[in-house]
Amino acid sequence: MFSKIVVGVGGPEDATELVPVVTGLAKAFDSQVLVVHMRERIVTSAATLEKETIPESFRFGEAVAQRLIAAGVKASSDIDSHRPDRLAEFILEKADEFGAELIVVGAHHAHGLQERVTGDLGRKIVHGAHCPVLLMPSDE
Repeated sequence: MFSKIVVGVGGPEDATELVPVVTGLAKAFDSQVLVVHMRERIVTSAATLEKETIPESFRFGEAVAQRLIAAGVKASSDIDSHRPDRLAEFILEKADEFGAELIVVGAHHAHGLQERVTGDLGRKIVHGAHCPVLLMPSDE
């Protein structure tokens, strides 16, 4: 049913929640999993602001894929940079490129004014996806 699954992970808390769920789904459907990690970059006229370095982002994404592989799942990772306002589009593009039949993303809440105005990540992904989407709940 879900031969290809894209998993969007933003940080360690996402990975902790998502890996067991994705492992179960991937084993049940003999799925191939693509772990997508988004390295956020904000380019201003004065500087480029980054939450993590390029090597840190690659290590994190690969570590999540390796956890899935260690659990017996066929997994790989795709790490790229994005603008914060294009996060949903980024995940949707990766899902389309991969031919995903399911997208799994961790909880994400609007933190800034832009997100409150334009909507949250889950809503954008659900409305733009060409396949089912599993949104994981967040801790309180």
